[in-house]
Amino acid sequence: MGATKKTDRIAQLTAQVEALTSRLNALEAPVEADQNGNGHKAGPQTRRDLLKLAGAAAAGAAGTILLRTAPAAATSGMPVLLGNATTNDSAATTDLFPTTATAPSPLFQATGQGVSPTTTVPATASTTAPLSQSVPLIGAIGAGGALPNVAGSPDYPGFAPIQGVGGVTTIDVGPPEGTKQYSEGVNGYGSGATSFGVTGESDVGYGVAGGSGGIDIAALGHGRLLQAALLDSNDQTLPGPPAYTANDFEQVRDVNGILWLSKLGGGWRRINSLITVTPFRIFDTRPTKKGPNSMTDIQIAGVGGIPADAIGVVGNLTAMAPTADGFLTMFPKGSALNQVNSLNYTRGISALSNHVQVGLGTGGKVTVYVSGNGSTNFLFDVGGYII
Repeated sequence: MGATKKTDRIAQLTAQVEALTSRLNALEAPVEADQNGNGHKAGPQTRRDLLKLAGAAAAGAAGTILLRTAPAAATSGMPVLLGNATTNDSAATTDLFPTTATAPSPLFQATGQGVSPTTTVPATASTTAPLSQSVPLIGAIGAGGALPNVAGSPDYPGFAPIQGVGGVTTIDVGPPEGTKQYSEGVNGYGSGATSFGVTGESDVGYGVAGGSGGIDIAALGHGRLLQAALLDSNDQTLPGPPAYTANDFEQVRDVNGILWLSKLGGGWRRINSLITVTPFRIFDTRPTKKGPNSMTDIQIAGVGGIPADAIGVVGNLTAMAPTADGFLTMFPKGSALNQVNSLNYTRGISALSNHVQVGLGTGGKVTVYVSGNGSTNFLFDVGGYII
């Protein structure tokens, strides 16, 4: 056979293969009528039937025709078969490979109801090899979900292989909260006392990290809770948490390593820390002495730089020139008078001091009781507060 004839024969066979392949890829199951006369798609046909429909006579002339692997697809009501390309074995691995043919994009994405079909989890092109990698590899947008605005435009600037954008839903959680709106980017549920919904591990770095601006994450097992320090220890610069319900809390750490806990209704409280201050006199009865069995309230919280939400005070209580033997008792305002003496004194002394530590009562105040044996002057110097 001459070169021209061979070339013509090859071209003819190539054209036949391309034609058959095109027809096979375009074939759809025939429409059949059920007993009510309604049309529906018939089930999958055998390889022989497909070859007949495509014109199997060409198989003899072409020798052997290789049927190309068709993309995974299905008509309405039929399953998508993945796995091994030849046997459609669902237990076999389904591989998706990115190429350099197009710009990086998610290899697989699921979009929930109510989301525009054109909305996608954006792929961020890599500047390190391989440049063709797609980040994320798998993306999901929940029903009613929307991409967050970054730099003025919708974006999802993540680098995880699997990324999720939370869908929005409203759920009636009952009184007193009522109907609330929820949105979760990634969700997991584990059944049982030792199960976990979502976990993460990392040999170097962080196993699981959170940055929601609210309640993020906790350490587990041998892990440690790592938390960045704030710029300074001034509570005015702390981020304002929302008003959480009972038993919910948020914590932050200032530059001195002191932990702050969120309070119900908003604001922050240091975690039971004694804060020393330059001593200053906060109260002095002179020149008028306090009589026997008298009660004197002293405002502590909010005075001299002491925070309004302080819960205790430390300092020196001093009796001066008492007219009889007796004692002073300092206790939280509003609580019952107890018989624990803060300072015992004797008649004729000019001054006698004792160190005291007491909680703050109603309105951030303390009360000083003078025993019933005589009158005396007294003063109180603050050395620190508890918050």
